Amino acid sequence: MTVPIRRHYVDSRWGQIHLHMAGQQGAGKRPLLCFHLSPGSGRMYLPFLAAMGDDRLAIAADTPGYGGSSRPPAPPAAVADYAAALGDILDALDLRDIDLMGAHTGSRLAVELAHQRPDRIHRLILFGAAVYTPEERARQKETYVAGRKGVTITDDYLGRQFKSWSSWRWPGVTDEMIWRYTTDSVLDPERSWWAHGAVFDHDMGARMKALPNEVMVVSVKDDIFEPTRRSKAFINRGTFFEREDWGHWFLEVKTDEFTPIARAFLDSA
Repeated sequence: MTVPIRRHYVDSRWGQIHLHMAGQQGAGKRPLLCFHLSPGSGRMYLPFLAAMGDDRLAIAADTPGYGGSSRPPAPPAAVADYAAALGDILDALDLRDIDLMGAHTGSRLAVELAHQRPDRIHRLILFGAAVYTPEERARQKETYVAGRKGVTITDDYLGRQFKSWSSWRWPGVTDEMIWRYTTDSVLDPERSWWAHGAVFDHDMGARMKALPNEVMVVSVKDDIFEPTRRSKAFINRGTFFEREDWGHWFLEVKTDEFTPIARAFLDSA
């Protein structure tokens, strides 16, 4: 069963945060709060929210500076800064005992928020929990940060972004899905690198290892497949789920298959 998606805004330290929501608080299960990859938006979760909202409140937030959320006043220095701002959602909606899900950058935000709000965060699903070597972090920072500052918008900019995302197409991925990722990633090209600027100074392995929470890492064949495989060694409590035949957009293409897997993990005793 799927339920309708509604939109909502909450106030945060950096202005308003835009939310996609399905289901109702008090429906019987812990609410689930989801964070997207960067650049992107909470739209990547819509089919998954509609399915999970059948028995819980399911929320996808637009990270500050992305989607419909207000921009931070300046490039945040650390992943923890973004996580703290997203933590304002918990207070605004009075979420006292919740689960988190993150995708790529969103996985780091979920980990940091779990450290910041240990009394409120229960279980975590981390899709793409990349553990980089110091050399990889330096190279990624050069590619995704230094290379994006002062980006020049040319008449083929949008087409190049679409082509880049299309390189990750697999069976079941439609042009519409790719277009959604593309348009979300070009909303604010001068600032789209801000989250990446924080990501590549973040030690995912150490921060995961220090978590007392139950964690499920989800690894699929995408651009951080091998770094995510490394995270298996840093799961303190939890499980590692891998599908090499899935990739980006599995939350849309394989909603019916992944939703019961997510439910089984989040709701187990």
